[in-house]
Order: sequence, then C-alpha cells, then structure tokens
Amino acid sequence: MLNKLIDIARHIRRSERFKHSISTPGRITLHAQQRLNRGYFAIEIRAHSGFFSVMQMVLFILMYCDEKRLTPLISARGGIYGDPQGQVDWFGEYFDTVGVPAAPASNMRLRTSVVHDLGGLGFRRRYESKLELRHASALFRAHYQPTAPIRAEVDAIRRRIGIGAATLGVHFRGTDKKLEAHTIGWEDFCRLVERTLAEEPQLTHIFVSSDEQAFLDYFVKWDFPVPVSVAPARLLATGSTPVHFSGHPGLAIGREALVASLLLANCGYLLKTPSYLSAWSKLFNPSLPVMLAVPPREGAFWFPDSQIWNEQQARRRDAVEPDVRMPNQKTA
Repeated sequence: MLNKLIDIARHIRRSERFKHSISTPGRITLHAQQRLNRGYFAIEIRAHSGFFSVMQMVLFILMYCDEKRLTPLISARGGIYGDPQGQVDWFGEYFDTVGVPAAPASNMRLRTSVVHDLGGLGFRRRYESKLELRHASALFRAHYQPTAPIRAEVDAIRRRIGIGAATLGVHFRGTDKKLEAHTIGWEDFCRLVERTLAEEPQLTHIFVSSDEQAFLDYFVKWDFPVPVSVAPARLLATGSTPVHFSGHPGLAIGREALVASLLLANCGYLLKTPSYLSAWSKLFNPSLPVMLAVPPREGAFWFPDSQIWNEQQARRRDAVEPDVRMPNQKTA
C-alpha cells in the first residue's frame, strides 16, 4: 500500500501540469531577463534528471530560438552529471557547437538564466505537439555535434564489435521506467527479438544495451541464432535504483549514456523499450529503422518515443487495412 502511494506521489510530482504551475513565477522572470540579451538566449541547465531528459531541454530551447531567431547559448552544470561545485560545463564536455555563432558585443552585458527542469522554460506545452523526428534531428545537428574524443571512442567500439548495417541494436530500459512506460517481460522481449531477426534476415548480429545487469545476463544466455555483443558499459543501475541515481561519477555516466546512444544509432535496425537514450539514437541517425516493443504510458507520452510509436502503429494499420480504391480511381 505504501509503495503504491509513493508511486502515485511520484507520478503527480512528475506531471507536466504540476511542474508548469509551480514554475510560473520563475518562468516569467526568466523570459523578461532574456529579452534584455538582444538576440541571444543564454541558459544554464542545472537539472537533477537523466542525461537525455536534459537533452530534451536543449531541444526545446533550440525550437524556441529557431522560432524567435535567437542565438542559443546553452550550458549545463552541476546536477547529476557535473561536479559538485558546478564549475564544469558538462554539456560542453560532450558537444561542440557546429560553426561559430556570432559573439555578443564586448560592451554587452549577457544575462544567463538558470533552469532546473522543463517547467522552468514552459516549452513542452508550446512545442511538444509540433516536434517531428527529421526536423528535430536536423535542428539539433545544425547546432551541435559530439566532440572529437566522443566520436573517436564510438568509432573505435563500433569497429571492434562490428556494429553496422547488419546489426540489430537492442535497448532494454528497466529500473524506474515502469512509471513512464508499459512493461514487457524478459522472455517476451527475447521472443520479439527472435521474430525481428526472422523478419529482417539481413540482420546477422545483435548489439544489446541496458541499465540492468540481470537483464543482460538473461539476454546473453538466450539461444539467439546470431552472435550477441554487449555494450561496454561499466556503470549500471544498483538494484531498482536508476543508474543516474546510483552514486556513480557524473561525468562518467553521462559519457557512457551518450556513447551507448551513438552506438545504437550506428546499427542497421533498433528494437527498444521506451527510453530517451535510445529514442535519441533516432535523432542522431534519422534514417535508422526503429521498433518500440511497448508504448510509453499516457501521462508520459513524450517525443521522440511518442512519434516513433504513432508512426509504428500507422504502419501496422496500413498493413492490415490496405488502401482500397475503386477500379477507375487514380493514385494521387
């Protein structure tokens, strides 16, 4: 009973309506401050949330700047992925700016606003329904790319493991994700992997990534008809506690999360459970075919997984109910 009450309280606290309402005063102040920056939108993120939850904030900021024709100046400090003193811009540690944005005038006083979650920006209600996979991918990649060391690490692992067009990427997110997504049993998930391999015979290799060691142990013992490689992550969840709350060094777990997402993006096909980490693989590689094993829950039906699921369901409907035309009706 107590656990159920705790889950309900967590659900309320995570709801966008709750976050939006309590953040209204700060949000008004933030936008008033940023209007003084004359063409720049300077935001420092200090969030106690997952790595790709912060990436969602970055994406929404880019949407706003694109609409308002502002130059984004984004940093992220402290929180789960930074140093305790908040000195390191960990977003800048992982991503380089594409091109050279125009620098503010030397006599201009630039005001940087601090946000702690999406409610502090007020952008989810404004842009969530407008997001589209290819546009979001192009928008992010027009502004940022992984740093050279990150790209080199990903390329070295990709070549060592043999990740490529013939690889089925598999991502299983466990721990606290049951609050935001429908669940699937390990056996059912492995059987779905088998069916995917049968339907996609060009896939001759599996690359699996997960935050749960117990799932990985189970998965590699399954008798798949193709070889299995496991993501070289060292920092995993502790029991039911998510990896980003398990006490690991922040900069290290952020790097592992980004590397895992980029490795999945290099696969030829991706089968996954709901997760920002693997959903962003689609943004890093918009041509990547993706299948969601189960949908996100209604109260957490967020982009990119929301669009991945809706497009997947539309394809299934089209396959079951083919377009029936009159004999003389022409195709548009």
